[in-house]
This record gives sequence, C-alpha cells and structure tokens, in this order.
Amino acid sequence: MTLDRLEAGIRDRQPPLQPPAERCGWAPPGSREADWAPAAASAAVEADGLHGPGAASAPAPAPDLPIHYQHHDPARGIAFQVQRLGFDGLQVLDPRLVRIAPGACNERHRHAHESLFVVLEGRAEIHVGEAVLRLGPGGVAYVPRWLVHQSRNPCSERELLLLAITDFGLTGAVLGDYDRQTRLRFAGRDAFGGAEGQEAAGAAHPMGPTEPAPAARRRRGLRGLCSGLGRRLPAPLRRLWRSAWS
Repeated sequence: MTLDRLEAGIRDRQPPLQPPAERCGWAPPGSREADWAPAAASAAVEADGLHGPGAASAPAPAPDLPIHYQHHDPARGIAFQVQRLGFDGLQVLDPRLVRIAPGACNERHRHAHESLFVVLEGRAEIHVGEAVLRLGPGGVAYVPRWLVHQSRNPCSERELLLLAITDFGLTGAVLGDYDRQTRLRFAGRDAFGGAEGQEAAGAAHPMGPTEPAPAARRRRGLRGLCSGLGRRLPAPLRRLWRSAWS
C-alpha cells in the first residue's frame, strides 16, 4: 500500500466491508466462550442485561497512570475509563488500558485508527460491526478503520481490562487531534448512541451528522493539499512542514 492510499483511507471516513467474525479475532486455547468454566458462563448469561440501564459504578483506575478519558452514564449502561501508556519515543502506536465496570460497556463509536484489543483480565464481548466476539484472557480482537464497534463486560462481578493498541500517532498526524470527535460525552460526531436505527455509519443520531461542517471540510482539503506538497520536500524540511500543518 502506498502512502497516498493509506492517507486516503484515513481521510475518507468510509467503513470497510464487514469482515467475517473469524477474521476479527483470535483466542488461545481456553479463552473463547465455549471454553469458559460453567460458573463464568452462567454469570455472563445472568449479566446480559448490560445492554440497557443499570451499569455498575465506574471502575477503579491504575494508580500510577493518569486518566485520559472516562465516561459514566447509567442510563446507557456506560461505565469505563481509558489510561494511556506513555512509553517514550512512540511515534505511531498509541497503547491504552481500557477498564470497563462489571455489567457495563463503552460507547458505540468509530474512528480513523485501526485497533487491536487484547483481553488482559475478565471476559469481553466485543462488537466489530455486525460481528460479536466473546473472548477471555489472551483473546485478541481487530477493528478496521471507521468500523463501528463497542466493548462490553458480560460479567456481573469482575472488571474487564483491555489493552488497546492503535495507530493513533499516524492518524493524528493526518487528521490532527480528533480524539474527542469519537466520544459520546463530548458530542463526538463518530459516537453512536446505540438506539435502533442509529447504529449504522452515516445514519442520523443525537450527536449530530457524521459529515463535517463545510468550514471543516475546507480546512481538511487545505490540510490535504499542503500535506501532498510537503511530501515532495527533503526529509528535514518535510518534518517542519508537517508540524506546521498538522
């Protein structure tokens, strides 16, 4: 793939074709739902009411990491928080810890960056477009760019801990700091409330249209033009050019 095609895929906001479930996830032996112990499986079924109101209180953060984002909305069953792993020298990868309270979920949302979710603790129900992956510790889920997704904790007693690894450093360099555009709490245009008829990408929803306003489109077009010109400069000047137009 060329840089031009990669940048176009980041900018165009169009989700890919729905991948089959078996291409969205991987799990080591003993991690898939069919391998769960009977007690854990029955607890997951018992907690299936997480799709509606009544989520538990917000999860406790790791004490040595700052909270990057958190949202607690009992009416939507949302109770989670995100902490960044700030490793020195990272340029493309953006690893984060995602903690979801028992019986709760995060927002349905989509964004420009690709994502890998690794289950560190607990059990996960990860929705990737129309596919549903049920994974235990060690399980991995993949989310393509711009595909609507959501993570749920089906256990009524135990917190879910995910390691989320994205290429936010790359997509942020192309689009600027667009993180809040994806989040329901900030009225992000890529967040979905989860109501019937509002879940597909591009559909109308309470958070506003998915297409940016005309002024935002003009800014993006100008930034794209300048980015294309910058790629023709020598490497030292290219870095200065990108920092000026990022």
